[in-house]
Amino acid sequence: MTTGRKIFFIKAMDKFAFRLVIYCILVLIVGLIAFTADVILYRYDFMPLKQAAADGFVSGFAVIVGLCLFELFLYRRSGRLSQLESAVREADNLLSTVAQAIPDLVFVKDLEGRHLMVNKAVEEFTGQTAQQLHGKTMADLLPPDLAASCMKSDRDPVVTGKPCRTEERFTNAGGLRVLDTIKTPLRNDRGDIIGIVGISRDITEKLGAEEERQRLQAQLLQAQKMEALGHLAGGIAHDFNNILTAIMGYTSIMKKTCANDDFLVHQTDQILGVSQRAKALIKGLFAFSSKQKIDTKPLNLNDIISEGRKLILQLISERVSFKMNCCDAPLTVMADQPQLERVLMNLAANARDAMPDGGELVFSTGSFKMGDDFVQKHGYGVPGDYALLAVSDTGNGISEEHKKKIFEPFFTTKEAGKGTGLGLSIIYGIIKQHGGFINVSSDQGRGTTFHVFLPIAKDRPELPSVI
Repeated sequence: MTTGRKIFFIKAMDKFAFRLVIYCILVLIVGLIAFTADVILYRYDFMPLKQAAADGFVSGFAVIVGLCLFELFLYRRSGRLSQLESAVREADNLLSTVAQAIPDLVFVKDLEGRHLMVNKAVEEFTGQTAQQLHGKTMADLLPPDLAASCMKSDRDPVVTGKPCRTEERFTNAGGLRVLDTIKTPLRNDRGDIIGIVGISRDITEKLGAEEERQRLQAQLLQAQKMEALGHLAGGIAHDFNNILTAIMGYTSIMKKTCANDDFLVHQTDQILGVSQRAKALIKGLFAFSSKQKIDTKPLNLNDIISEGRKLILQLISERVSFKMNCCDAPLTVMADQPQLERVLMNLAANARDAMPDGGELVFSTGSFKMGDDFVQKHGYGVPGDYALLAVSDTGNGISEEHKKKIFEPFFTTKEAGKGTGLGLSIIYGIIKQHGGFINVSSDQGRGTTFHVFLPIAKDRPELPSVI
C-alpha cells in the first residue's frame, strides 16, 4: 500500500470515528432525557405522555442508528472509489513510464490531428517540449507539402478503422528524415474512434546504408561484367586475328600471282583494305581486354598533353574552343606514350562528337591522393597518390542509362555507320592496363567530365612490357 493511500484511510478513519462518537453522545443524551422524562412521568402517573416519550426515544435512537449505518456505507464506498482512483493513477503511471522508455517516437493525436501526448523521443527529435507540442498539428511543424502527406496518413486509420503503416518525411535540425510509422485508431469505452496512437522509427540511416549497399553491388556487378567482356573480347580477337592473318596472307599471295590481271588485283586490294580495317578492330579489342603489348617508362603527363595539343586542335571542330589547365608540378607516371596519346585523342574525339554545335573542351591535370573513404564511396580504386586527368566538355551530356554501358565494347549512341563503339572501351582497357581507373560524371544538357587516375611512378614499381 502506498503512502498516499495510507494517509487517505487514516483521515477517513478519523472523520468516521469522530462522527460516531458524536452519534453515541447524542444517543446517551436522548437516553438520559428519556429516562428523566420516564421517571417524572411515572411519578405523576402521566401514562399517555410516558408512552409518547418512549416512542420519541425509540424513534430518535433509530434515526441515530440509521445515521451510523449510512456513515459506514459512505465510508466503504469512499474506500472503493479511492482504490479505483489509485488503480487508474498506477495504470497511467505505468503507461507513461513505458511510453517514455521506448526509444521510438510515440504520440497520441485527436481527430483533428492535434498532439495530446508525446514521449521524450519526440521531444528530442523535434527539439520541442511536450507542453510546446500539445495542441499543435503537423501543419504547425512542417512545410506544407510534408504536412499534407502526414495529415493524410493521420486520417487513414480513422477512415479504415485499422492500423496503417507508412513512410513519412520530417524535417528537423538534422535535415530531412524518413520515418517508418504505424498509426492505430484510439477508441473510447463505447468503441468510438476518438483519435490515433502512433509510433515512428527513424530509418534515414538504414535507407542510406541500403542505397549505398545497392550502389556498391551495382558497381561490383559492372566491374565483373567488364572483366567478363574483356576475357570474351580477348579470346574472340585472338582467334579472329589468326583467321584474318591467314586471309591476308593468302590474299597477298593471290595478288602477286595475278599481277597481270587488273581486275583481280583490284579485288585483292579491296580484300586487303577490308582486312586492315578488321585488323584495327582487333587491336581495339586487344586494347579493351588489356592483352596488347605496352612499353612503359617514366613520363610527365603534362608534357604528353602539351605535345598532343596540336593534334587535338586538328581533331576538334573550329567551333570548339580548347583549353589546358595543367598543374605546375610534374606528374610522373609509368606509361606507354603512344597508348596514352591514343587515350587523349579518343577523349577529344568523343567530346567533339558531343558538341556538334560547338562548345568548350578543357583538359585539366592535378595530383590526387586516393584514400580509403574514396574507395569505399565509389567502389573502385586502390589507396595511393595519383595523377588526375579531367577532360570536360559542354555537350549534351549522358543519360544515366547510357552511363552504365558507356565503356562496353561496341556500345555507341551514334547513328549506324558513324562509329564502331570501341573508342571508350579502348580507353578503359588502356587505363586499366596502366594500373589506373576511369569514371564519368555527366548530367543531360550540362556536359560531361571524364576523370582518369594514373598511379604516380614513385608509388609503384615499373610495369612489365607485356601484360
